[in-house]
Amino acid sequence: MQKKKRWGLLLLLLAALSLPGCAGQEPEKAEPVSLTALQYELENQSVDFANMWFFQQLEERTGVHVDFEEVKDPDWTTRLSLMFASNDYKDLILRGSLDTEDYGVSQHLLVPLDDYLEQYMPTYAARLALDGAGDAIPSSDGHSYYVGFLLSQNINTDGHFFINRQWLDRLGLSVPTTIEELTEVLRAFRDGDPNGNGLRDEVPYQATFDDCNTGIYSTFAHWGIPMNEWYVFADEEGRVHFAPEEDGFRACLEWLHLLCEEKLLDVECITQGSNLWGAKVNTDTAGYFSYWRLSNTALRQEITDQFVCMLPVSAEGRQAQLGRLMDVVEFGAALTVHNEHIEDSLRWLDAQMETETMLVAQNGPVGDTLRLREDGRYEVVYVPEANELYKTVPVLCGQFFAPATYYASVYEPAPHRQEKSAYSAYYEQAGVLEPVSHRILTHVMPKTSEESARINQLYTQLKSVIDSALVNFMTTGVTDESFSAFLTTLRQAGSEEYRSLYQQSYDRYLAR
Repeated sequence: MQKKKRWGLLLLLLAALSLPGCAGQEPEKAEPVSLTALQYELENQSVDFANMWFFQQLEERTGVHVDFEEVKDPDWTTRLSLMFASNDYKDLILRGSLDTEDYGVSQHLLVPLDDYLEQYMPTYAARLALDGAGDAIPSSDGHSYYVGFLLSQNINTDGHFFINRQWLDRLGLSVPTTIEELTEVLRAFRDGDPNGNGLRDEVPYQATFDDCNTGIYSTFAHWGIPMNEWYVFADEEGRVHFAPEEDGFRACLEWLHLLCEEKLLDVECITQGSNLWGAKVNTDTAGYFSYWRLSNTALRQEITDQFVCMLPVSAEGRQAQLGRLMDVVEFGAALTVHNEHIEDSLRWLDAQMETETMLVAQNGPVGDTLRLREDGRYEVVYVPEANELYKTVPVLCGQFFAPATYYASVYEPAPHRQEKSAYSAYYEQAGVLEPVSHRILTHVMPKTSEESARINQLYTQLKSVIDSALVNFMTTGVTDESFSAFLTTLRQAGSEEYRSLYQQSYDRYLAR
């Protein structure tokens, strides 16, 4: 009888152990939450987000799976508009740019994040108060519609000017210091076979078009105009200026025409993007260009080894002025109102803000490209060539929020970032940067939704006029009549209203 009881107890125990969740059996793994995302991608990179090591690791940690729809930089704004117009919203919008005043404040298509951050994004929320980093994030209605992206790199301008030191030495020339000297150097590059291949294949000045990194917008700095993609800048007295209407703008156009006419500037800069630009520079046919930095870029080391950073030259007695960058919170991520997994989405984003995860996203895995030092700071061990890093981690296309004081406490900048910082210090010391960063106007000071909408509308009109005129002036030349017509067309397109809208917003910002 006693034996039967023992067998009965044993059977009951075995039955209990066979039940879900009991000892001896691992619990079933929950199905991952599935999200969709519109993911920004740099024009000159091919990034496979779906199969990237970083996001695979992140999915294992968070239980959140993301289906990425990748969109290249030139197509970003159009694709974003089409998404909202189609009413087929993705759950997440990641990196790139987003008009939160329009889509958040006016159209209510984005989720206000204020009530969620402290609970579901505690890591990110704790950094918002550091260095006042989060001050510029709230929109005009006081709500925050996006997660910020902040990478404090100790930099102060976009493209620096680089000249081929090897070519200068072969031709017995010095680094130019005036616009006249620069023009003569470019002519010598064209005619003197400085690459030594016996062919007349040199294109002295290689550029793209409407940007301040590799683009010709940077050339206006020689005439004291800190040109930028928004065409506005402020002086030390608090006045807002519209670049195309400034003294010196026409003189720069005339110089650009001279370069095109004498084949000193690749006229294909009008249409070529950064991919083609980089490919051309890599053929050892370029003698001068502007760029973010030299190392860890799309350029081959045997090419960049030939170049040195030079100051922007001053023209016609003017002081050269480049646009000044500053630490500004950029757009990192937003949730659309169709997102049914707000908490999971925010936890997934916050997981990327954890110190080591965030630094890995930017620099590669610990033990490979990144290491943790004994002093508790991370540093880069090496940087893969030819932007191979993008095959493993998202780099600038991922999430990052590091105010300066926090960033300095956890990270020793990589050599290529220190290179950029050194160029920035060089330019700062030389006094060739605008005194007030235009980013205060374009990225920091709040605007009402009406102001923002009108500025965007006017910007579209003005950009079309400006870029069309640039092409015409560069290829056919500038006359009194054609330039006067250009200024008239600008005014008809709303240049004064555009400048005034920035001025009234800036006045409020300064008063506050």
